[in-house]
Amino acid sequence: MKKLFILLTCIYCGTLLAQQPKYVPKDISINEQFNFLLKNSNNYKQFKVIKQNWIATVKKNTADSISGLKKSLTEANITIGEQKKIIDKVNSQLSSVQENLDAVNSEKENIKFLGTPTSKQNYKTIMWTIVALLLSILGFLLFKFKSNQATTKDTLAKLGDLEAEFEDHRRRALEREQKVMRKLQDEINKNKK
Repeated sequence: MKKLFILLTCIYCGTLLAQQPKYVPKDISINEQFNFLLKNSNNYKQFKVIKQNWIATVKKNTADSISGLKKSLTEANITIGEQKKIIDKVNSQLSSVQENLDAVNSEKENIKFLGTPTSKQNYKTIMWTIVALLLSILGFLLFKFKSNQATTKDTLAKLGDLEAEFEDHRRRALEREQKVMRKLQDEINKNKK
């Protein structure tokens, strides 16, 4: 009777093992990898039994994703720093142009501009064209800064969500492992008696 039971158990386990994939696909998202683990793991009572190499693969893929996000975040911060320097430079240029414009307004009707006498109206037109150009550049740089700032916020939010999800998964996996170990110890204690 025992031999028949063992034989049937081996056949059942063999068919289960033959139906399961051998590895976790690496070309899918982290969320899809977790879904793969849950779908393809074995059931033991109310618990899921997941292969250790699958967990290691998902852990490695998660770590790779996190390091990629950190790298993107660092690059975004560098870009923001560079753009702040450019904005400061444009602001200083704009204040310099404004000082020049104030000096011109205080002069007489004829103004020397680049060594040639120019009427006040022409001089104003030239200066305001430069100012408009600088302001449009400043507006463009501010737009880029805002869009990069939004990207950085989104990236930080995604990173926070991913870290929370990973921590929750790690906690649940640890709880499952502890429950299984407790049941195993209980069974060992029962068998000893």
